[in-house]
Amino acid sequence: MAALTSLIALRHCIDDELDDGEPGVLGRLQERAAEHDPADELLRSEVEAIRAPWLPKVVDELVEAAYGATGAYEKIMDIRERLGATDLTADRLAPPLARLIAKLAAATARADWHGIARIADPYAGTGDLLLEVSQLRDDQPMHLTACCSDPYLARLTRRRLSVHDLHEGDFSVQTTPGSSLQQADVIVAQLPYRAGEERNVNDTFELMSELSADLRQGATAIIVAPADTTAALDPISQAGKLRSHLIKDATKAIIRLPGGLIPARPGYEVALWVLNSYYGNDLKGNLLVADISDQPLTEGIVDALATDILTWREPGYDPAAHRLSYAVQLPIAAVVRSSRTLTPRYLNLSEDPVDPHEQVARSLDLERMLQEARPSRAMDLHIETSDARSRPRTETLGRLTKGARDKANLLSMQRGTRVDVALIRQQSGRTNSYSLIGPQEVCGRAPLGSRVVDRLEFERRYPNARRSLPGDVVITTIPEPGVIVDHDGYSVVEFPARVLRISELGREHFTSRVLAALLSRSSRTAGAIRPVQRLEELWLPLLSPADLHRFDRLLVELDERRRLAHIELDALAELGQIAATGLTDGTLTLADHSTQD
Repeated sequence: MAALTSLIALRHCIDDELDDGEPGVLGRLQERAAEHDPADELLRSEVEAIRAPWLPKVVDELVEAAYGATGAYEKIMDIRERLGATDLTADRLAPPLARLIAKLAAATARADWHGIARIADPYAGTGDLLLEVSQLRDDQPMHLTACCSDPYLARLTRRRLSVHDLHEGDFSVQTTPGSSLQQADVIVAQLPYRAGEERNVNDTFELMSELSADLRQGATAIIVAPADTTAALDPISQAGKLRSHLIKDATKAIIRLPGGLIPARPGYEVALWVLNSYYGNDLKGNLLVADISDQPLTEGIVDALATDILTWREPGYDPAAHRLSYAVQLPIAAVVRSSRTLTPRYLNLSEDPVDPHEQVARSLDLERMLQEARPSRAMDLHIETSDARSRPRTETLGRLTKGARDKANLLSMQRGTRVDVALIRQQSGRTNSYSLIGPQEVCGRAPLGSRVVDRLEFERRYPNARRSLPGDVVITTIPEPGVIVDHDGYSVVEFPARVLRISELGREHFTSRVLAALLSRSSRTAGAIRPVQRLEELWLPLLSPADLHRFDRLLVELDERRRLAHIELDALAELGQIAATGLTDGTLTLADHSTQD
């Protein structure tokens, strides 16, 4: 990487081919490097260390293929992991997140407003985020400041910025931020990664507080921070106090992001903090929170989030004229006093993203489609808009299962059994076995009853293990969220799947089918390796007896329809296979029974 990028930068400086075809090319390039970089701040040392006389020719070809040094440099940075520079890829953001940060930075609008865009990154690394945010028009001046404590990264970033036609004075690469952050209009930062066992949320908030202290009036800071900054914190703890001060002093919006947005670290989940001390209207004392951790960061969501945050609390903002798409406005006083998660997902349900009248219309369309597919089986869903002014009461799964010892719980939760792989067999028709239900069955990767364990061996190895009962709900979050109802019961539930059982009190609010349907709303974003929430954090509505009865009746009808549809699909597939095989080997033919005139 050092050799390639330094030669590309040198070619950009001399604006000519590196290899003239004559012997001694490396010596001549070293002289040119000393001429253009006498202080050795850019590329001189790297060029002097090159010992491959064939490399300048390769760089010439690369520059020609990329239509210039800028394209060649970015191509090298784009494929850096393939060149062995995996350390330069570890903190690379997924493109959708980089675009969201760029939209929130709004550097183009700031350049128009202030006459110049001053953008700084105190943890610039290779400069990926800084370049993403600084995509301005050709007629707009800007000044970029990159802070890299690592000398290797500082030289790499300095070369990268130099090939982007940023003239001297248009950018600076420093080893410490100094006073550059206090002069910036936009600060973008991805906080340094720390492993979970080394990460301390207090240190994270202290770093963010330092950045907020450097914000000048009207400036914005967009910070990629660990997701645990949005976790539940005791308001009187040190971390809770630090977060409260940060929210009160400068926070405009907080976004809980889906997992997988740092591809090299799929288990490291992040949140986006937007800091801005400017208040354009009487919305001071409020902030925006959004939780999109259960869905992929698509272009539509990026645009909607940026619109929500950029327009909110700005001069001329009218809450009645702009309906928030994904964010929720909350009073700061209530947020800092709460011990709940900072961006609880249930809050986002306070504003319906879909018009209920559209939902009713869609349900009628689906009912018509089902009637056309099977005219003999009419279906009346009775889905219509609700006259209720409030939502049903909700509780977390953890609270619903908490009072098991006092028999005051609505649900009980049991862990599955860690079954030795050597005991698991495929179903062979014998009856001296227990059916096994694990993540494979719950997620639909294996049919129910296809895996079994021998009864005698299981009872000998696991004498205290409990089996399921008819109507138990089996749920898992690994390898992906899934839930099924064990209607037959008496199965062995395999860890990490868990069993949810409805108590006598719980039957007033849940049936097995209803509970499974409500739990199936949990999801995981593509690219994430962890579920959006722990099972205990899932929020469930407590339906009224009337709604519970009607919903359960609907689910029974849907299950029956689904069963018949599977039978029909299997029969159609087998019929097609029989006809294809018979026609191929000549044992069957298709008779023509059409009526002829």
